[in-house]
Amino acid sequence: MTTTFINARVFDGTALLPDLQAVTLDGNRITSLGTEPATGSDVIDLDGMTLMPGLITCHFHPDFYKFTLAQGMAGDPLGKEFPPGVMMAMAIRNGRVLLESGFTGYVGASCSNEVDAQYKIAITEGIVEGPRLRACSPHIGTTGDLNDSKKWWRRQETPGTDVFFDGPLEMRKIVREYTRRGAQTIKIFASQGHGFPNRVSRNMDRDEIETIVNAAHGRGAKVRAHVSDKAMIMECIELGVDILDHGDEIDAEAIDAMVEKGTFWVPSLIYPKCLLQLGWGDAEMQRLYDHVRDVLPAAQKAGVRMLVGDDYSGVFREVIEDDPLDHQVGNYGREFGYYAAVPGLSAEQVLAWGTKNAAEALLDGEDTLGVVATGALADLIVVDGDPVADPTVLARPQEALKAVIRDGTFVIDDLPPGSRHTYQPQQGIRAA
Repeated sequence: MTTTFINARVFDGTALLPDLQAVTLDGNRITSLGTEPATGSDVIDLDGMTLMPGLITCHFHPDFYKFTLAQGMAGDPLGKEFPPGVMMAMAIRNGRVLLESGFTGYVGASCSNEVDAQYKIAITEGIVEGPRLRACSPHIGTTGDLNDSKKWWRRQETPGTDVFFDGPLEMRKIVREYTRRGAQTIKIFASQGHGFPNRVSRNMDRDEIETIVNAAHGRGAKVRAHVSDKAMIMECIELGVDILDHGDEIDAEAIDAMVEKGTFWVPSLIYPKCLLQLGWGDAEMQRLYDHVRDVLPAAQKAGVRMLVGDDYSGVFREVIEDDPLDHQVGNYGREFGYYAAVPGLSAEQVLAWGTKNAAEALLDGEDTLGVVATGALADLIVVDGDPVADPTVLARPQEALKAVIRDGTFVIDDLPPGSRHTYQPQQGIRAA
């Protein structure tokens, strides 16, 4: 049986469509827009609510939940807070929080214990319910770099979120190993910065980055880089890194290079914003934060493929009870209102960061997602409100999120009971 949503306000992944629309699903696909439902199909009257693509966050650490920033500064490695099974339980818990926040997908930004890849298997096999995801490797770094604790005597025998290798031969081998284990994205720490002291720019040599990119692309995987300073940004773009995380010193030259290469950018300004608000930042962090805000409209205008996502975790748990970056329902959606308020950006543009653009990063052209269009995969949400007029509504899913559809199946259904009926031609569709 097909399902048709009628009288729907539709944001299609790029723009709010005119008038109210009818959208039909058959299985896990969108099969038509604006046509009359088939006789006997299930009809859901949205009565002016918004139907839009499911949101996708593109910087997600599924097992970041019980660590603190102080812990990391003390040299305790991420991903070793609990045994691997408990870290997986955190991922399952956080994946449910994503769904309850209206996010039907995520692009991993690193994890421990192959959590992403194993979580994806469990979802695919129907063992647990979860978002559509692109699995990421751990953070790959080098001996003695930013993440390699100076307390060398405390290095773990088994790795956590950060792993360390040196030279092209080791890099090539570990990329092949992680892709064998299910990683679809390889994460590297190319430079320091973005909330970390930037005493040394380079974490990884050029030949190491080049080898990682070539090995990953040869196995059909993407590469994403934690990168902050201008020189390393330009090197990563030149060498073919697919996603830049943070990019604090991106400027006009870097924007042109990203457009030419088709590079994705996750500006992730919520993390430094919180640090600054808590008084943990310095003048340089404030300068870089202001710089990125100023350059965002130019990047959007030039055609850079920008993405939402940030370092949500338990990072401030020891400081304030209401953690601004905790994995809690509603937290992720605040990014849309935040970025849409930047002068020179519109709500529709920012919503596309978390739908159409994000889907391109998630699926890498393997299918159509992140849009309300004929033939697209049916990952959709229903919002009681207008996210284009007021994107902050996406930060209030407890009151505004009425349905979440993942691969054509309702995983959350809080629609009014009276909104459903079986369509018969003589009944017609109520006029908008």
